[in-house]
Amino acid sequence: MSIIVPTAAGGEAETKGEEKKKNEEEKKSKEVEVEYPLKFAETAAFLRELADTLEKGRMVEIGLAQRQIQLNPDEPVTLEISYKEDAKKKKLEVELEIKEYFGAAGEEGGRPTVR
Repeated sequence: MSIIVPTAAGGEAETKGEEKKKNEEEKKSKEVEVEYPLKFAETAAFLRELADTLEKGRMVEIGLAQRQIQLNPDEPVTLEISYKEDAKKKKLEVELEIKEYFGAAGEEGGRPTVR
């Protein structure tokens, strides 16, 4: 996955401690997680756009947390579904894992049905 991250302009030489800290920050900056509270229609529109892009085999480009993320997806896509229920609420969680492999891709599997 290619994430475009702005870099600071070079300055004076860094000490080993500063260099290590900078490297750790750069590693962290490649991971982004954002939650969006959406209405049903907004959620459906986003999923349709993503589905159309995947079906056409195109590069996925998403503006996320002030960054432009570009991913050339490979199959398979991992779909994880979990359900939790307690006395106060029911929760269905759907997670898609779309990867760009730098080598051989994993094996494909079946998919669940929605009724």
